[in-house]
Amino acid sequence: MKFSGIVLTCFVLLLQSCGDVPLPGDGGRVLSYDLLMNGGAVAEPISLNEFSAAENASPASNRFSGRLRLETSAQSNHLDVLLDDLSLIVPERPGFGDLPAFDFEFVQDGEHLVPLIQGPVRNEHNWWEFVLRPGRVWDESTDNGYTRAAIPFALKERREDCIHNGLMIFLFNDAGETSNVVFQISNQTCLYLQFEMRGSLAANYEPGQVDGDTDAISLVAANRNSRLPLRPIEQISNDYPGTDSDEFGSTEEIDPDAMSLYGFIIDGVHYTGGCNTPHGRYPYCDEMALPSYSTAKSLVGGLGLMLMEKMYPGTASASIGDHVPECGDSWDDVTIEHALDMTTGHFRSPDLHADENSAISVRFFTGDHAEKINFACNEFPRSANPGEHLVYRTWDTYLAGFAINNRIKSLEGTDADFFDDLLVEKIWKPLRLSRLSQATRRTYDEVAQPYTGFGLTLLRDDVAKFAQLIGIDDGRIGGEDPLDRKLFDSIKQRNPDDPGKQAELETIFYNNGFRSFDVSGYLGCDEPVWVVVLSGYGGIIVAIMPNDTAYYYFSDGDVRRYLHAVRESHKIRPMCRNDK
Repeated sequence: MKFSGIVLTCFVLLLQSCGDVPLPGDGGRVLSYDLLMNGGAVAEPISLNEFSAAENASPASNRFSGRLRLETSAQSNHLDVLLDDLSLIVPERPGFGDLPAFDFEFVQDGEHLVPLIQGPVRNEHNWWEFVLRPGRVWDESTDNGYTRAAIPFALKERREDCIHNGLMIFLFNDAGETSNVVFQISNQTCLYLQFEMRGSLAANYEPGQVDGDTDAISLVAANRNSRLPLRPIEQISNDYPGTDSDEFGSTEEIDPDAMSLYGFIIDGVHYTGGCNTPHGRYPYCDEMALPSYSTAKSLVGGLGLMLMEKMYPGTASASIGDHVPECGDSWDDVTIEHALDMTTGHFRSPDLHADENSAISVRFFTGDHAEKINFACNEFPRSANPGEHLVYRTWDTYLAGFAINNRIKSLEGTDADFFDDLLVEKIWKPLRLSRLSQATRRTYDEVAQPYTGFGLTLLRDDVAKFAQLIGIDDGRIGGEDPLDRKLFDSIKQRNPDDPGKQAELETIFYNNGFRSFDVSGYLGCDEPVWVVVLSGYGGIIVAIMPNDTAYYYFSDGDVRRYLHAVRESHKIRPMCRNDK
């Protein structure tokens, strides 16, 4: 991507999305009334300014409530494939350049346009699931009494975690009349598959009362109102004199072309940067859908086990063989914690990432539940005693999640689900996370097993709240302590009996789905300084520091560097124990 030199100002009505970029008036629209109504071709890339309100826009005079359908049966979208490293786009798997079927209900709340379903939406498309986010509505004087509506959305790869963010825009009125919908995908969060897509599709709007509209509006409003206060990352230099804001999202660590967004949390304030695309700044950065990849090993697997152990002691030491009978006798002495630690003793190569990077691993990632379990249980021989040796394998985390799920079903009944009934109810909702985060990737079969190693879809505010939970709030929510303290202390290197196993460096340890990184040598400290790290495939980092700060970024350049931010945080609030 190339960064745009747009001047960032805020449309007065869009206070909740201060990053929106208004146009200098409404007379020069590329996406004009005529183009939207007549369905003109969209051959060239569109500035993302076109998907936000003009400077002289006014509040919406029409109210949207009902169902929006798009004509997707015969699409002629413009597609630019930028990267296909795995040669996934093949004739045998058609539909790459087409949107899935679009038939969704929306309801309006002031200037906000709220989708009833916020995805990802399971379907039969060969490639994609829709992720829908709350958008905006407004009037412009050249639209002949119609109201403009913009919808942030993303395409999420079916069964996988890659996300490609886009925007839709259309006109509508109270009579149920609507223009065509123009869309464009410009933002990538995927290491191996990147593209741009744009097009214009006929639309049908059926006005009417939407069941559940009040709940949908209230839930979205509650999340919006609970978000950490935002400030641009540049402001940190004024708030903490002597701080260099360029050290966060440092271009010496991350190629700007690969960066989606980043942030730094300190003293309850969320400093943010990024959201640039080749065609301007993404105007609804608060609603940009973010993948999780292996950060879900920490958030779903790690927190899930801590929660289960607190509620049902003995879960961590429970046998995989007892809770996953498909695994057989060689797993009887392997515990759920061993699986989450990736020290099951089952591997072909003792090298840290060799099994994960082998060609056969594709069978796990593309298989249904039965295939995933058969692969995880039976593909790799018993090569060491459990707990002795770390070999990084996503399927071990999947096994841990399946065992946890089977355990809660045995205790609470067959309808129980450890993601919905434990994590969402006991952690996600009390943290007031987005509705988007409250659904996870599940297998496409009757089992619908929640993934444990990847599959969450997040907003940047969700990331900030998770960082606060693990760091500043030390695992507590509103004074309550929902997590097993021994397991939680282990990820912070406060439990000398359970430091975990050495991972990529002598100073990095892996334990309970988390990494911990001793950065004392980089800060000049005499004693260990442990940063808790959530790391994700492709270039995702959440670094939670012991000085009650946190730094994160989402990128697609396969780089995970963050010492610039750690050092800058240390300048603001020293991390060495002997510092005053």
